[in-house]
Order: sequence, then structure tokens, then C-alpha cells
Amino acid sequence: MRRALAALCCLALLGVAGCAAEASGVQVEGRASQVSPPPSAPTLPRGTPESADGVAVLRADPTLNAKVKATLVPCEDGQYPVEERYADLTGDGRAELVLTVLSCPAKQIREKDPAPYLTAPAFGGYAGYVYNLATNPPTRLLAVEESGLELVLNTGDGRDLTVVHSRYLPRDDPCCPTDQWLTLYRWNGAKLVETGK
Repeated sequence: MRRALAALCCLALLGVAGCAAEASGVQVEGRASQVSPPPSAPTLPRGTPESADGVAVLRADPTLNAKVKATLVPCEDGQYPVEERYADLTGDGRAELVLTVLSCPAKQIREKDPAPYLTAPAFGGYAGYVYNLATNPPTRLLAVEESGLELVLNTGDGRDLTVVHSRYLPRDDPCCPTDQWLTLYRWNGAKLVETGK
């Protein structure tokens, strides 16, 4: 009798569970698929300041080329055409600010100035700088001003910086400059010096 009662209870319980699952829209069909966690935010080098305004650093630099300083205005989307990155190039445990000044889209440049500082459209940047943020005001450690450049932070010990120089002709696509060469810089204990091309 007890067994029959237990069997009836189990059947009733299964019936209720089945009704509840059907009413709630829950269906069980095999194993759940594995979902990868979202990628974590890139880690900044140790000693990176909480915030540094690259445009403000450039504007405050009394030795900055006046023509470059005049281009530090927002593009049509409201964003400044300045790329900011951080790297401990000096090996002192504090990150330096690496800036590349880019062009707004060529149409916007032509509307503002028919003869801009450097010929547009130029792919990549037209000025690159490295600043030591540990000093007040920040000290400029490197300046490269030419059309079609890109500053690349090297892996390894993080103390190297590569400047990629690209020469584009009018018919070149952004992927394919007519000519390209590299200049390597490394901290020698006092300044960033060219170590090769």
C-alpha cells in the first residue's frame, strides 16, 4: 500500500512539474552551449595616470609647431583627431604619453582650409609626439612631423618605439602606400634616440 501511495505521489509530482514547465515555456533539450566570456579591457602599463588630456598637453607645449597647434580643433563628429596611448618607454615605472595627430576626413579639411598644413588626404597621422607626464609641465621627449606616419609601440620590454613612414601617391589605397620605411627609437637613459631604419 505504501509503495502504491508513493508511486501515485511521484506520478502526481511529475504531472505538476510537467505542467509547470509547459506553462512557463521552459524546455530542456540537451546540454547548454558553452559561451565565451566577453574580452577583458586592455590593461594599461603600470604607472599610467588616471587621466591625461592629450590635446591639452599639446596646446600647453610652447615649442609645438604653430601649424600643428592650429589644427587641434574637433572634427564634425566633435572628436579631436588625436590618438592617445601609454607606454613606459623610459623604464622608470611611469607611462609616457604617446600622441599621434591625425587628419579629419579630407572633405572637412578642404572646407576649412583649401591648403592645409600637410596635403590631404593623408592616411595615418601627420605628427607624432612622446611626453613625459612625470614632470610638470609634461616634457616632450620626441617629435616627428611629416605626412603619413604611425607610431607603433613595440612588444618585448616595451622600451622601443617604431615610427612607420608611408608615402602615398594620389591613387594609392589606405592599405597600400607607394613607399614605406621604419625608424626605430629607444631610450638611452637620457633621451629617445634613433637606433636604425
